[in-house]
Amino acid sequence: MVRSYGQYCALAKSLDVVGDRWSLLIVRELLAGPQRYGDLLTALAPIATDMLASRLRDLESDDVLTRRELARPATGRVYELTERGRALEDVISAYIRWGRPLIETRHPDDAVRPQWIGRAVRAHVRPDRPGVDIVLRLVMPEGPWVGRIGEREIEDLDGDVAADITLTGSAETLMAATDPDRVVALQEAGELAVDGDPAALAALSRVFDPAPAATAGKRRPRR
Repeated sequence: MVRSYGQYCALAKSLDVVGDRWSLLIVRELLAGPQRYGDLLTALAPIATDMLASRLRDLESDDVLTRRELARPATGRVYELTERGRALEDVISAYIRWGRPLIETRHPDDAVRPQWIGRAVRAHVRPDRPGVDIVLRLVMPEGPWVGRIGEREIEDLDGDVAADITLTGSAETLMAATDPDRVVALQEAGELAVDGDPAALAALSRVFDPAPAATAGKRRPRR
């Protein structure tokens, strides 16, 4: 049975489609490009395989994503976002910005992937950045993320590409470094290593908006 809030409201109708557990995280993964089922299962661990299959079916029926067979000589199928699904990127970026205070500390059981930190970079850069062209490398224990921040778009790059700026630290530190007001303090504390062209670093400091002063409320312990 399809669950619905039964309300004539665009928010309620939207949540009917993508409000279920895991749905927006599936969209987050597919924003990076088409993915095989097994890739999604790995990226979204600990999601159960039957839950993933169910969510994919629902999102496909609601025109958020589609399946297609790979062209020969490749075999198998991939899932990819439709135009309507890709339009959710702004929604996901808004959630990332809203949730910034919630990740000041990391729970010991929290998984992290470099791609997620790269996704946060996309969410926190200023929309107005004329003339910017910076290749940024983030290095954390879980692996690197490399991306080019241009004046109009941000793109993932191969890990071997030379970077203008390299930031090295824990995932928590790199997330904190998206706030330009905290970079110097993180360096002085020995938590963040910065390497690269000083001019590019100065430009990078103008790319990110300072974090809002609001703080997150206390979280209830997990049951």
